[in-house]
Amino acid sequence: MAASVKTNYVFNLLNSVTQVLLPVVTFPYASRILLPEGIGHVNSFASIINVIVLLTSLGIPLYAVREVAKVRDDSSKRNKLVFELLSLNFITTFIGYVAVLILCFLIPQINKDIPLFLLLSLSILFTTIGCEWFYQAVEDFKYIALRGIIVRLLSIVFLFLFVKTREDIVWYAAFTVFGVMGSNVFNFFRLRKYLSVRDLQLSKLNPLRHIPGVTKTFAFNIITSIYVQLNTVFLGFFSSDTSAGYYTASMKLNLTAITVSYSLSTVMLPHLSNLIGTENKAKFKEMAQKSYDFSFALALPMAVGLIFVSPEAMVLLSGKDFIPSILVSQIMSFTIFFIALSNVLGIQLLFPLGYMNTVVKSVSIGCLIDLLLCLILIPKFAHNGASLAYLLAELGVMVSLFILGTKHLPIHYFKKYHLLYVFAALMMAVVLFFERFIDVNYIVKLFILVFSGVAVYVSILLLIKNPLSVRLKEIVSDKFKR
Repeated sequence: MAASVKTNYVFNLLNSVTQVLLPVVTFPYASRILLPEGIGHVNSFASIINVIVLLTSLGIPLYAVREVAKVRDDSSKRNKLVFELLSLNFITTFIGYVAVLILCFLIPQINKDIPLFLLLSLSILFTTIGCEWFYQAVEDFKYIALRGIIVRLLSIVFLFLFVKTREDIVWYAAFTVFGVMGSNVFNFFRLRKYLSVRDLQLSKLNPLRHIPGVTKTFAFNIITSIYVQLNTVFLGFFSSDTSAGYYTASMKLNLTAITVSYSLSTVMLPHLSNLIGTENKAKFKEMAQKSYDFSFALALPMAVGLIFVSPEAMVLLSGKDFIPSILVSQIMSFTIFFIALSNVLGIQLLFPLGYMNTVVKSVSIGCLIDLLLCLILIPKFAHNGASLAYLLAELGVMVSLFILGTKHLPIHYFKKYHLLYVFAALMMAVVLFFERFIDVNYIVKLFILVFSGVAVYVSILLLIKNPLSVRLKEIVSDKFKR
């Protein structure tokens, strides 16, 4: 990877890791106080708000990263584009809050707790003013990382100060909003560093010209949300808040690994979009293959490892009240691998190349699988059924992208050294299987499992001189020589 990409990946990985550590540090504390019912109640409402956020975003974030990245070196075009997208987003945000008010009066479950729902709805406004897409497009990942770390540290202090009993559910909701979205306020004011209002001609702004472009990404977001967000909503309405709590706890653990693997996609999308915009096709092809290979090598052992570390990790993260969440986490473990490859194929490659229709078709297949399986499995198997539906939906998306994207993608799906990753992951699984019989404290066992799993996987790749491990070894050696 180019030096700039490696630097951005390090900063974005740092940001992702702190995002992961936030629930690791705070969820055990909150779950022991609020218990599954309280956690499930907040997250059922939050899932509804997340759907509204997706609707009001109108596909703008993903579309904006690609479009702004193409013109980021032309300040005049960039200013005009950003103001048009912001104007369009504020219009949809207003419509979103109209929907919030309507839901407050029409849905009995929400009407019983309107203050909580309105508090969580602040995520809609914060998402709009955050303009996270702009900072990604200009590849200012250093700022994103440092800003995020500071706000998350402050949110942890907030949680421990104000959430002390089961009645403090509103304070927990405030934590979930400000801990994740609070930094977006700083983003909005910092735009002055990049954008100039002086040379802007308001009469020439045409926000509606972006409607055709954002429609495709909007469709992608809506369809994806059905099996990412609505599974929790289905559990809240068709099963119980307790089941929603179990599923939420498992998703938090699952997303810990997904966030780390997805951090590469966040960096690569603007970079690859810029290469397309400057018509550097040879470099695009090279970077695309490297991204795919790296995601394959990183996500596979994480998926395998989660199966074995889930019992200890879940108890550490959520407490013994969430023991039923262990099986849910194990069922969903391989979504890490499926999502990692889907992100490379769909978001990093097909989207910048202009084949968003192919991506939408693939996620539509996954959506249909999830919707049908949720209706069949949730009434009978509750949280376990929801997790199986989610797993098979993500598998459907990945397979569809492989099939539908073959003629458009400039990469090789399977190479000989990909089998080496599979072999190393299997050997790691054998070691972890026998280590499960070690009778020690669950925290000690978790440390042993994680450390030995990483050691076995990396050692095997180094011994067989896999191209990726050799390259990483060269990078580390160069750093020490300096």
